Amino acid sequence: MTRKGKTSFRMMSFVHETLYGLLRDPYKALQAAGLESGQRVLEIGCGPGFFTIPASRIVGEGGGVIALDVNPLAVEHVQRKIDESGMANVEAMVASAAQTDLPDQAFDLIFLFGLARPIGDIQAIWTEVHRLLKPEGTVTVEGRLRPPGGLFQPMTRDGRISRFRKAG
Repeated sequence: MTRKGKTSFRMMSFVHETLYGLLRDPYKALQAAGLESGQRVLEIGCGPGFFTIPASRIVGEGGGVIALDVNPLAVEHVQRKIDESGMANVEAMVASAAQTDLPDQAFDLIFLFGLARPIGDIQAIWTEVHRLLKPEGTVTVEGRLRPPGGLFQPMTRDGRISRFRKAG
């Protein structure tokens, strides 16, 4: 990774771990996203992991979280947080959101928070999300990002957080 990329990640981590936490409650956002005890959850674009440990606490021992990011620095950072937390139901992995190599229909819920400009082909990402969700699974997005209507149907909106159910 370039020096500029490392500096950018360090700045993003600082903002998320200091300032962002003063303004935002990750538990409130994750509850609006629909996370519940026992779910299998995929976090796409975990960045420095602001939502990762709270998500693993919400789904509990009967559930699990995979935190995915294309940036190896992000995944290393999140792995340190996982190790420090002692949570056994969460793992971090480096992968493209458009090609995760995870099994079909493995997740109850997938969330994408903070992805104003996803890296890669957004249509390929939505196709992969659809493949990864169980038949009644949901995808939750924050901000203006919207999945295509042919793959997902709108469910609810809570502020900046919108939920969509997997379509046929």
